[in-house]
Order: sequence, then C-alpha cells, then structure tokens
Amino acid sequence: MNTNLFGALTLIGLKVKLDRPIDRERPCCNNVCIIRPGKEPHAAELRCADCGQHRGWLSKPTTRWIEHVVTRFGAPEVITVRKAHTFQEEAPPAEPLSS
Repeated sequence: MNTNLFGALTLIGLKVKLDRPIDRERPCCNNVCIIRPGKEPHAAELRCADCGQHRGWLSKPTTRWIEHVVTRFGAPEVITVRKAHTFQEEAPPAEPLSS
C-alpha cells in the first residue's frame, strides 16, 4: 500500500485472496492477486501474484470501501474478495380482486 503524490491512499501492491465461485471452479495458482492500476471504468486490476494472469477488476465503490477499511484499521496481510451480493426489491404481492 502506498500514497500518491498528493498524499491520498492507493491500494496498489496490496494482496487480495479471491474466493468467488469462479475462483473455486477454475482456480489460478493460489488465487492470490496483487492490486494493480486499473483502466476506466475500473478503479483497479487484479493480477495473479504467482503467474501475472489477469484475474479481474475492482470497481470504484469496492476500492473506496477497501481504502476506508485500510485507513481505519490498517492494511491486512491479505484481503479476501468474495462474490458481490445485490438485492432487488421484490414487488409486493398482488392483492386478490374482489368480486
């Protein structure tokens, strides 16, 4: 973990352990990646720490969350990334028609 020229926190170089369903189905080495600079629209790239293969992207919201945690608690040795969960609001059940 480093800071940039303006003193802002950057996660470049931090290790990430991938624990998504795809990583269990098709693992790459030890599923440990290094955070690298990203390309728009992504905030960062994940590259395998052992072979250098591209393993995924980090979104800007996820990167901000990791930065917040690191700022508050310090950088862990390895961060585990799991599948994101999104919840869609369910429509209320339709009321029966009265006769």
